[in-house]
Amino acid sequence: MPSIESAQVPLRVQCAVYGVGMFSTTMHFMAMTIVPLWVVQLELSPFILGIVLGCRPVLPLLYSIHTGVLMDRIGAKRVLMFFAILGLITPLLYPTMPFVWAIIVFQLMWGIADSMGWLGAQILVGQLMQGRALYAGRLSFISRVGNIIGPLLVGAAWDIAGPSAAFGVASAWGMGAVISVLMLPALTPEAGVRDVAEPMAPKKSVFRILVPNLSDYTSAFRLLAIPTVAITAAIGMMVHMGNNIQGTFYVVWLNQMGISGTLIGVLIAISSFSASLGSLLAAPLARFFRPYWLLWSVVFVALILIAITPLFGSFVVLAVVLSLRTALNGVHQPLVISLMLKSAGTESHGKVMGLRATANRVTSVGAPIMMGAAAEFIGIEQSFYLMGAIAVLAMVMVAWTMTRHPEIHTSGRDI
Repeated sequence: MPSIESAQVPLRVQCAVYGVGMFSTTMHFMAMTIVPLWVVQLELSPFILGIVLGCRPVLPLLYSIHTGVLMDRIGAKRVLMFFAILGLITPLLYPTMPFVWAIIVFQLMWGIADSMGWLGAQILVGQLMQGRALYAGRLSFISRVGNIIGPLLVGAAWDIAGPSAAFGVASAWGMGAVISVLMLPALTPEAGVRDVAEPMAPKKSVFRILVPNLSDYTSAFRLLAIPTVAITAAIGMMVHMGNNIQGTFYVVWLNQMGISGTLIGVLIAISSFSASLGSLLAAPLARFFRPYWLLWSVVFVALILIAITPLFGSFVVLAVVLSLRTALNGVHQPLVISLMLKSAGTESHGKVMGLRATANRVTSVGAPIMMGAAAEFIGIEQSFYLMGAIAVLAMVMVAWTMTRHPEIHTSGRDI
């Protein structure tokens, strides 16, 4: 497949891809700040709270592979525009209906909007930037810059003007995703970049295009037979276990400690700054350490740090620990993107990233619900430790699998 050489990627294209990633993923961090605060007002039980906060990744779980395949077939730009508009509209709906069932619906809508935007940005790194860790690192860094600004904006808006203002700021942020998508080149022969799979026949109805195809899912899951894909996907699942604890019960814990919405936004912004620095370290570190063991190590330590959250009682210590944790997460993200893209052929970039997103959403859905159930019986503090023990056991199993496939270290050298 003809592709843009890394030295020739136009600045406009880079800005468009980075913008899609930044504005999309920042909406997740905005939601991480204000949705738990909104839901806590409903005085729900911990188990129901876990369901409401944990349902956000359900649609990405079901549709990530299909969306990735669609981006391969009909072009990422058209698919991304739909989700950018959805991400702009949905935040405005939260204050209009403060009911559990309505919030669940809005969580599903907003969750798939920001997740598919981020998925599209990763796929574009493969389609337009050869899947190189250099560009994946820049995407992660710039996205984290947005994650610094976004939570501060919505946290301050919450404290100053209330929930409606906070959700309004989140909606305004979504306009950036729309503009970034408009800046993208069309992935067509005229633009110099051909679709990586056969275009879908124009005679097919919109319904046929939107309905998932079982064969696409089957072929995507077959990629798990490749050790590099399976191991990277498994480590990525554990990352999202920690991330979704941080995005749900971590914020509830902070709220119970009396920390204001503004300070919660400050904490998330500080952590995002640390993660942005970590993203820039991924490619240099991969030259000195085996990428897969580097990936495993940073994720393992990050999971330990989120699990021991209740041990820290002061804002300053929480900020330091969270900064270290997210710096490690920042190192992991470009590694995962690049390793997954390199593990699949160029015709399967959307498929393999969709598979990765699907695997991530399994833990994104399961972790908050599992933690909510645990908190119902043993309390929130003890549930942190329980989830940490489960994560450690899972990571030990992944490490054992890595020792059985030494060939993965050869395939990871060229990221």
